[in-house]
Amino acid sequence: MAGFAVVVTLFMFGAVGILCACLLSIVLFKTARRKLNDAGVQAQSLPSMFAASPFLGLGWLVFALLIHVQVSNRLAHQDCGLSGDPFVTLPNGYEVGSHNTYDGYLKAPGATTDVPVAGDGYVRSIISLHLDGDKFSGTQYDFNTSSVRRFTFDTKTETFASSPEGPITWSAANDRSQLGDESYWVVYRKYRHRWPNYLLLFLIVGGEVAIALRLRKVWLTAVSRV
Repeated sequence: MAGFAVVVTLFMFGAVGILCACLLSIVLFKTARRKLNDAGVQAQSLPSMFAASPFLGLGWLVFALLIHVQVSNRLAHQDCGLSGDPFVTLPNGYEVGSHNTYDGYLKAPGATTDVPVAGDGYVRSIISLHLDGDKFSGTQYDFNTSSVRRFTFDTKTETFASSPEGPITWSAANDRSQLGDESYWVVYRKYRHRWPNYLLLFLIVGGEVAIALRLRKVWLTAVSRV
């Protein structure tokens, strides 16, 4: 469901962006044509160029976001912030994330999470999580017994050990995993890199300013020829 929510959100923002680009395009086209006529400038292509600029700006925004996704995944080794399956890579190489935003997990490099809540190189259904040296510890929800159990995971030997804590509903366990002070999201946020967001901001601002400056230069050149 979280992945679907992300798609819907992107679709909504995309639709709003296209609508705003259309309206701005019309305004720029009419404004440029009127001002050119008032100045006695004969430049038939200039109003069309201004009309196309909002779509060029929107296209650059999409391009910058695609770059952001690749930089986040390949260089920062984390999700881009728009994913239904967020994850970060810790300094020890382990990945901490959440499948579909609600299923917290940790896994060793190259490991794959599976149906059991704990398996070869991974632990799933995490509620709380701590990293102390070479060991992960915390709690997880056990679907087989509808209860919480404590666990430890040794990153050197990849051995998993657990002990029961007590019964709990899935709803209560999920609330603790999402909002608790010791939630695995605390670890996620602690090790999440911020620099890809700054790079994205630089790309967006730099590209949009470059488009605006180019239009300004073309406009001044056309007006100066009168």
